[in-house]
Amino acid sequence: MSDTFESAPVAKSRFKTGFVVGFWIILIAVLVGAFMRAQSAKEIQAQAQNEIPWDEQLLSCNSVFDASPSDEFTSCLQMADEGWVNAAQRIAWAYSRDGEYQDWQATYDWLLWLSDNDDYAELLSYIVLFEIGESPEVKVNGERGIRQMAIINNPAATAYLASLYYLKEHQLPQKSNIAWLLERTYEQDKYWVMPEEIARIYAKGFLGEAKPERARSLLLDSIEIDFPLHANNVAWFLATTDYQALSDTKLAVELAEQVIADPEHSNNYMYVDTLAAAYAADGQYTQAVSTQEKAISLIKAAYETSENPSPEIADFEARLTLFQSQQPYIAETSFDDGQSFFQTFKLQIEQALIEGLYIEFSAPEIASPPPQ
Repeated sequence: MSDTFESAPVAKSRFKTGFVVGFWIILIAVLVGAFMRAQSAKEIQAQAQNEIPWDEQLLSCNSVFDASPSDEFTSCLQMADEGWVNAAQRIAWAYSRDGEYQDWQATYDWLLWLSDNDDYAELLSYIVLFEIGESPEVKVNGERGIRQMAIINNPAATAYLASLYYLKEHQLPQKSNIAWLLERTYEQDKYWVMPEEIARIYAKGFLGEAKPERARSLLLDSIEIDFPLHANNVAWFLATTDYQALSDTKLAVELAEQVIADPEHSNNYMYVDTLAAAYAADGQYTQAVSTQEKAISLIKAAYETSENPSPEIADFEARLTLFQSQQPYIAETSFDDGQSFFQTFKLQIEQALIEGLYIEFSAPEIASPPPQ
């Protein structure tokens, strides 16, 4: 049976509602998690990009932001048709964009083509089948693919399968314990199940008895892993959580200051934003305001040459207003029920896989000719 979508217009509409609009409604408060997961995917893809030949025409893909007709889209599509993997990734991403030219069938077709070169694209192709398949057989094919990738230790697939089991969205019989799947993912790759997420699961008792001490221990143990990423994430969590058993404003300030003290990271707007939130949580509002003002100037500078402003700038400015009013920022991420947590967790993985396809192209120092 072909894994194509039956009744394509209906499938497209369903997917748009459940997989994109639903994401923005539920996930806006936890955008950082999806961003970090996407960064992990991009790092692996960037390594692959460094190993392929180069053609200047690839630069046309940098101007492709959706699948609307343009010279740049046509040029990038031509590169993809000629077998350039990174161009195909950008085209798959473009077809997934919300709007008039969104085409999930085209996205799926390109993901299927990319599957031999990109594990993330392969997983996303199965997720697309599972989410919008118009027949039970197609949906089961998608779930079977997700399960197979989990069996071979793909951490994103394992985490995603755990969310399907918790939400009872799976079609096939459950064969693995949810806690075991999450622990397995966490031990293998702390991008797809992050320390603050596994800590929240334990603290809230989503899978059984609440274990706040175990949660705190996991957070503290993760600080030295992949500095500064997890140090920053833990600082953010400790400063912005509404769960008092895990809040620690002093440690949040200490960690955030350590990150910013490194010259390599001192002007990263995400890290500066975390430091501002930590200052505010600790009642140091003068420092919070000046630090948040710096974060805003940095994020504006980062997007100065982009056609579109940062989608996060509004959040940065809203936090500045809070700090000026001497109020801390509390992220709505603690979730009192596991259903909300795992629905958001699942959507984060979906969005991160999609955003992982978005790659900016730059000419290598020594360009090699395209394949003959």
